[in-house]
Amino acid sequence: MNKRLSVIAIFALIGVALPALASAATFTFVCEASTDPAPPDWFGGPWTAPIRLVIDTQARSVDLLDNDNRTLGTSAKPARLSGLNNYKLDLTVTESIISWGVIEMWGFSGYIDLRTGRLDALWTNSEAFTPNTLTRQFHGTCKQH
Repeated sequence: MNKRLSVIAIFALIGVALPALASAATFTFVCEASTDPAPPDWFGGPWTAPIRLVIDTQARSVDLLDNDNRTLGTSAKPARLSGLNNYKLDLTVTESIISWGVIEMWGFSGYIDLRTGRLDALWTNSEAFTPNTLTRQFHGTCKQH
């Protein structure tokens, strides 16, 4: 009887711990560029190198990083500065998608489909020299790391 109670207690503890694990505060994804064309309404030059996406839901931040762990363009600046001047980073997390965008301030938005791993992101690049490099877009498939 004690063994049976112990097994029930273990399953109960696992059941209590699962919701906490499912609502992780930080998501990290490693992403490869897609060979499929970008959605027709997206603009800017394509980014074709692999990226890393880090979403911190508690800090309400989203970062796109290259292979050398450098922030892509100015993707993090709008997210970090969004609290200033009444700007807000809109970060929405559901069981199937995470989406973000800076409200009232153009420059960084995107979404990742948690079921398929599909990532579509758009960011400005303050160091751009041509219209094609002023705005960058990434479309690809990610795996949670």
